[in-house]
Amino acid sequence: MNNSLIYMINNGASSVLANGVIPLTTIARRRGKCIQNDSNSIILNAPGYYKVNVTVTLSAAAAGSVSIALQKNGVTVPGMTGATTITTANTENRQVIISGVVRVNCYEGAAALTLVNTGIAITTSNVSIDVEYLD
Repeated sequence: MNNSLIYMINNGASSVLANGVIPLTTIARRRGKCIQNDSNSIILNAPGYYKVNVTVTLSAAAAGSVSIALQKNGVTVPGMTGATTITTANTENRQVIISGVVRVNCYEGAAALTLVNTGIAITTSNVSIDVEYLD
């Protein structure tokens, strides 16, 4: 059994433009060699299935729709998006939660996971992503 996992956080304020990548700045925990990090990406080094849990706490300077997508190699993973609506600018804190399983096929090689803000510009106050290799 492989116990590879990574838990990354960003609990500082980060401004993220529309279609921008959400920063993942700190490794809180990491074990094994199947999962690594590279700047704002999490690198999946082995074929198989990975359980992913994401929580993003955010606010926005304008009212509108916020959508967060988990992308694998630049493509949104089906079912791995979350959304919320800001109705009053600069006063609301919202939370977006994404959870699911990502597959890396044998022929793909390493795969990069990123969190992308596909809605209006936001400011994150807490971001966490937990990735565990299932096999």
